[in-house]
Amino acid sequence: MFNQRKITFRSLFSPPALTITLASIILFACVIFPTGISFSKSKDYSSSSAQFGSYLAGRHAQFNSDPNFAIHYYLSSLKTNPKNLELRKRTIALMVSEGRINEALVQANFISKAGTENVDFITLLSALKNAKNQNFLSAKNKIKGLSNKGLNTFLLPMLQAWVLAGEKKYDEGLKILDRETNNDGLKTLFSVHGALICERAGRNKEAIKRYQLALKLRKSPNLRVTILLGNLYERMSKYDKATELYNKFKSELPNTTLLDGAYKRIKAKRKPVPLHTSARDGVAEALFSLASAIQTQNPFQTLIYGRLASYVRPSLSIANLLVAESLEENNRLLDANKVYSRIIKDPYYSWIVRLRIADNLDRVGETKKAIKALEIMAQENKQRVDALTNMGNILQRHKRYEESSKSYEEAKKRILQFKKRHWSLHYSLGISYERQKKWALAEKNFLMALELQPNQPSVLNYLGYSWVDQGVNLVRAEAMIRNAVKQRPR
Repeated sequence: MFNQRKITFRSLFSPPALTITLASIILFACVIFPTGISFSKSKDYSSSSAQFGSYLAGRHAQFNSDPNFAIHYYLSSLKTNPKNLELRKRTIALMVSEGRINEALVQANFISKAGTENVDFITLLSALKNAKNQNFLSAKNKIKGLSNKGLNTFLLPMLQAWVLAGEKKYDEGLKILDRETNNDGLKTLFSVHGALICERAGRNKEAIKRYQLALKLRKSPNLRVTILLGNLYERMSKYDKATELYNKFKSELPNTTLLDGAYKRIKAKRKPVPLHTSARDGVAEALFSLASAIQTQNPFQTLIYGRLASYVRPSLSIANLLVAESLEENNRLLDANKVYSRIIKDPYYSWIVRLRIADNLDRVGETKKAIKALEIMAQENKQRVDALTNMGNILQRHKRYEESSKSYEEAKKRILQFKKRHWSLHYSLGISYERQKKWALAEKNFLMALELQPNQPSVLNYLGYSWVDQGVNLVRAEAMIRNAVKQRPR
């Protein structure tokens, strides 16, 4: 089976070429995950042994992707060694990664009271608590205490601009974001945040220009900017502009469901609510922006900043999506589904989130529930094929080839005109028929897949070797296999 499960949301959200150096990543990691944790030499050897045992148990749990158990053991160790600030920092980082921010803040108070150096992350937590409560003056004062190094180089300008916007000092905030930079990724980020601040200030024309600059710099499709600008166009009754913008995005990703709700609104001439209603929302957006930009470089840090964005603004769906993706990549599928369930009613993301929940259910052994969910979706929207193809993929994974071929065939019936992207449907259907020893039907679908995508290496390879095994079409089969081999990544 060819698995084209999903396009990650980060590929649709993140800015281009945001140059975040390895040094920045390492510096951040050292701040929140210190090395060289020591334990006090105590005359009570049983106590010392117990705390070290708890620490080792926590480390084992942490590196076996069980952070909540790790937190439990670290807290147990801290009870007998409360002055171990390095271990407390590690515990705080894990708490944040699990969304246990309020508990992390309690632990952060111990470090703040100790007056130690190198507590940027602790200061950031305190600043975000103030921003969440819309106490922007206190947040601004806290942010002043952050060092301008590591990932703060990218985050600080956005936070500074937003806390100023919270005090209605819009021009001061924009001045920070408009500083010269040669990094197109930063220009894109700051253009988007500048546009949002302009919206807060009631300067919609300037906001549009800034969004347009971000799209120009991004070049490839960017879902977040498209949604933000489209939302503004709709609220200004510029429905033609919004439709043109959405159509451009959809032309790049024709099978996407992400804009279906927007098209329905425009058809009904129903204006949407603003996606941002306060400077607090902007702070959350800044955290999300950084999280999405570093996802390929450090998934744990992405999880940290994604959780912080969700803490500041729990309803920020894109931050929850990012967190869920990070959990999926760590094979924590049930935890990912819990996060997905928070946004299952979001009009932009509901459909794709339901598809992912079903896929994750199957991967944790809940195949019946997964199939049932996809059957409901397939009946709910008979214009779409993805629920049926996903069902076919799941059935094929479990070697239920006859059932999978029926799902794929039903999907084919819904397609009025086959396009290049439909090669994978024919390829998957061909595999299901081949496994049922229905070669004529399998070959027909493989050839159709090649008609749609003539040089697709997976199809060339599968069909080529199938012909070789049967001793037919040997000259063509050899050429196809050679073509497939040439396309292998080196």
